[in-house]
Amino acid sequence: MNRVDRLTAIVMLLQGGQRTARELAQRFEVSRRTVFRDIESLCEMGVPIITTSGPLGGYSLMPDYTLSPLQLTASETFLLRLALSSVSQLADTPFKQERESLLAKLAALMPEQHSDEAEHLLRTIQLDIPTRHYATPFIEQLIASARTGQWLVVVYRSGQRTSQQTLRPIRLYSAGGFWYCQAYSHERQEERTYRVDRFISVSPATAPTATAPAAPATASLPYGHPSLPEVCIRLTAYGVMMMERDPHLGHAIQAMEDEEGLLRFRCPPSEYPWLLRTLLSLGPDAEVLAPTSLKSQLRQAALAIAQRYP
Repeated sequence: MNRVDRLTAIVMLLQGGQRTARELAQRFEVSRRTVFRDIESLCEMGVPIITTSGPLGGYSLMPDYTLSPLQLTASETFLLRLALSSVSQLADTPFKQERESLLAKLAALMPEQHSDEAEHLLRTIQLDIPTRHYATPFIEQLIASARTGQWLVVVYRSGQRTSQQTLRPIRLYSAGGFWYCQAYSHERQEERTYRVDRFISVSPATAPTATAPAAPATASLPYGHPSLPEVCIRLTAYGVMMMERDPHLGHAIQAMEDEEGLLRFRCPPSEYPWLLRTLLSLGPDAEVLAPTSLKSQLRQAALAIAQRYP
């Protein structure tokens, strides 16, 4: 990023509220001295920047000061188009009409030269989204509930059974071509993750009466809680390559010699059935070192599979 673009970006950031020199330096990967020089240059250009000293101080703009809309560069245009095209690859996405209107507005705002450059880059660079076939008729309702804190009564089809639950959605995200909803379950008294295409029905509900369990349940503790048993798994180089793709555990791999790795994390024992499936899929490329209970469950699961092939 050149200096002119950085100065413009600083003004746009300050439009959103006060920022410290440290925040600006980290954001643009420059030194604080460079930020001081940039602020001084903006003041010399007539930008009304207010400097507040002290622990809670920083830089802000005079009230009612706004920057005129700026033309997108070719790279900025490409990034927007790449993000929109990647979202469009998902089998079902929210705000379809808004996405199409945004594309139309971008086309109208972009200089023809930038549009041609962006199209060329889109043919060169692509984010790989797995092809899936499903529908998410409740995704916009879940997004709205996550934003407002609205409780919902849902009927959900898991891999084992269909159940009715009272949920408060927290956030939605996409991984592996699917949409997921992280939500607090009143019946389970814990946060869980739900695949959005498996909701059968969703309807608003009043906030349930708080009925916290008498004692903290191990299953309700968050991942990484120090009171949970630590899972330790030795991975071969191939096992590392496979687990690096996992959106939940990939960050917990510790590098070892010969490109092998050690997967270490803490999770509730109630998650072991899910973990067993992952370990079985890795076969000889994963060895459970701890805890003993997980090793025992994995042995039983492997023997049960072996007995099918006498």
